[in-house]
Amino acid sequence: MIKFSTSWLNEWLNYDKDINSLSEKITMLGFEVERIEYIKKKTNFDNIYVGEIIKSDLYTTDPKIYKLKILINNEKLLKIFSNINIFKKKTKIVLATKNSSLYKKYINHPEYFFLLKSEGLLCSKKILNLYENNILTKNLIKLPNNSCNGEDANKYLYITDNILHINIPTNRTDCLSILGFTRELSVLKKFFYFKKPYINNLKKKSKIYKININFDKNINDILYQYNYCIIKNINLNKEIPLFIKNKLLQSSIRIVSENPLLNIYNYIILELGYPIQFYDLNKIQGNIYIENNKQNKNNFLNFENQKINLINNNYLLLIKDNNKIISIPGITQNKNVIVNLKTKDIFIECFFIKKEYFNFLLSKNPYFNNKTNIYTRFLDPYIQKEVIIRTVNLILKIFGGNRSKIYTNNINNINYIKKKIKLSFKHIYKMLGFNILKKDIIDILNKLGFLIIKKTTNNYIIKIPSWRNDIEIEEDLIEEIIRVYGYDKIPSKIKIYLIQKNILNKKKVILKNTNINIKNIKNILINKGYHEVINYSFINPKIQSILYPNIKHIKINNPLTNETSVMRNSLSYGLINNIVYNQNRQQKNLRFFEYGLCFLKDLKEKIGISQKLMLAGITNGNLYSDYWGKKKELINFYDIKGDIEYIFKVFDQSNIIEFRPQHDNKILHPYISTSIYLNNICIGYLGMLHPNLINFFNIKYDTFLFEIFFNKIIINNNFNFTKIINLPINKRDISFSIKQNIYFVEILSLLKKLKLKEIIKITLIDIYQGNNIPIGYKNITLSLFIQHKDHTLKEEEINKILNKCILELKNKFQILLRDNI
Repeated sequence: MIKFSTSWLNEWLNYDKDINSLSEKITMLGFEVERIEYIKKKTNFDNIYVGEIIKSDLYTTDPKIYKLKILINNEKLLKIFSNINIFKKKTKIVLATKNSSLYKKYINHPEYFFLLKSEGLLCSKKILNLYENNILTKNLIKLPNNSCNGEDANKYLYITDNILHINIPTNRTDCLSILGFTRELSVLKKFFYFKKPYINNLKKKSKIYKININFDKNINDILYQYNYCIIKNINLNKEIPLFIKNKLLQSSIRIVSENPLLNIYNYIILELGYPIQFYDLNKIQGNIYIENNKQNKNNFLNFENQKINLINNNYLLLIKDNNKIISIPGITQNKNVIVNLKTKDIFIECFFIKKEYFNFLLSKNPYFNNKTNIYTRFLDPYIQKEVIIRTVNLILKIFGGNRSKIYTNNINNINYIKKKIKLSFKHIYKMLGFNILKKDIIDILNKLGFLIIKKTTNNYIIKIPSWRNDIEIEEDLIEEIIRVYGYDKIPSKIKIYLIQKNILNKKKVILKNTNINIKNIKNILINKGYHEVINYSFINPKIQSILYPNIKHIKINNPLTNETSVMRNSLSYGLINNIVYNQNRQQKNLRFFEYGLCFLKDLKEKIGISQKLMLAGITNGNLYSDYWGKKKELINFYDIKGDIEYIFKVFDQSNIIEFRPQHDNKILHPYISTSIYLNNICIGYLGMLHPNLINFFNIKYDTFLFEIFFNKIIINNNFNFTKIINLPINKRDISFSIKQNIYFVEILSLLKKLKLKEIIKITLIDIYQGNNIPIGYKNITLSLFIQHKDHTLKEEEINKILNKCILELKNKFQILLRDNI
């Protein structure tokens, strides 16, 4: 998260809307405005001036009151009484005169009784409502020594009226600075990104200061660019400007007094998003050497007094002088070269090292496991020169001194190469489903800093700006286009243009010349009491490992949290979480379904990932809501099985829906689960959640789940209606013994192949395994429902049909007939 004051944003952007309109536009760009911190506007206090302390004495000891003489112009010397701790002579302060509203406000306050004798009010941070490290203090506000006595002090206060708290997506680290964030906002209409509010060149002439930098050849694939500058005769006892202090404090960054250059370091990161390093030049002995750690046996204490052991760390990049290691770049510095208030000469460096080096370093070395290290972000490889110029200018302006020129070393002339991506206008339409004018697309890309380097009628070659490392593929560019174009401009009705081979595998199509009709399927589930849910596509890797231990995770490079760091391979986790969430809130009789994409590793695909459309449902609790005339009945396996049968049969009676045993799904009960087959193709599974998982998630009731691979099916869009026959239905039962490894679905399939039109339904009413049955066999009882559409069947006709069925079962499965009823 970042925090910026609106006054700071206004230095970079000119916008004509209020803060709420601005936050809405920020949100539409994909950045979450977590909250707006409103501070009562006090940017223009009346009758406050720059003053200079000429003399100070302790006036009373209990309470401690000081008597001061303060000069506010070349002639007027005011007698001031104050309870603020006194500072040295010639300190520049903020003084409110007797005519100011501040003086009139506090003179009647008991705490400020001394103002009755005073000719003005000495202003503290508390009086002006300025925060220091997020608290109000009585500390005196000290102004720069070059401020002029008697001038309006408002120009030095930089008090803001609002502070925006903004969450930045993890893949947009380029927006974690005021430069990057305002550059992003500048693409919006009614915003004008004018220029950086600082001069991007060196004013003061350089002196001939130089130090020899020696680069080892073995670091060419790690260190790409190295810049440095020397500044001599600085005075670090000078005060940090108030505008820097306020901007740091408003962004919740502590002011450091013992090393003022740390405040400059923090400010540069906040402003430009890139780090610099400072060394005490007089503590560097001889030349500087940048090299790999080759059997180095030296240890050193870093600036936090930690002992750094470099033995057996040959992959480390080191910066050394003639006698010692002075730093491990981007990680830590030697305690003996850090800057303090007595430092007069400084060495400033700014470099570009590839991100992969730091990721490897931080993962392997226990000394450097700080994951918040700024070098683990992707840093703009083209901004180092600008960063060091800005740093040098600030230091010269605040602390004085003389500078060298800025020395730049491109190691072996290796430069970062900007990425190029092909953008197809046809593909934009295919992904979005509606047209955006070509001129609008070009305008958006230009505003975002993307450079069009080659044009054809239907395609452009786009060069990606150096700060946009998150852009990898064409779809990323399309996402940028629609994000800036505006989600609110998407038509309510769009043509879904999908190439068939991207959604449906021809070998998996079941019914030809038909259309997917997910809307009607959803309506069926809703009518059966299910509630549709939409769950997050990124889930907890630990939970996914429990559910599917044999499926490799697809990890996200920049997850929002560790709990949402892998892409889901099933809808089951989200649905189980829905059950748990509602159960914990005393909800009963739960039924949910979800329709969405899941993701699996697939090397055959363009980016190594395949997307699968899935439909899944989950249910537990009672079959019916509480009702005084109905006994409570828990949902069972056959209820959810019936829901699936109904979905496929209601569209087309010709669909052959079968349920076959399955044993490889570890999330379901091994004996209360089945695979779903439609027209002889496996399209999913259903069953009871495994007891281990029910215990793990602390679910109260048996829970039943189904999941269908929607990519494999096309459902007929038309409902089928059949004529009701008023002739009597005859029911006959057949009981027989059959081998245990033969399932009902196989028996049903065999009897259906006889194509006996008079048999309108076959049901399984009993299975028995136990005593008085041959080993390896089980008893089965079937009910056959027999009806003729034109006449009432005679007993002879019914027996003939039964005998055909029995004969076929004997020939195929060698059944042992028990009874004919």
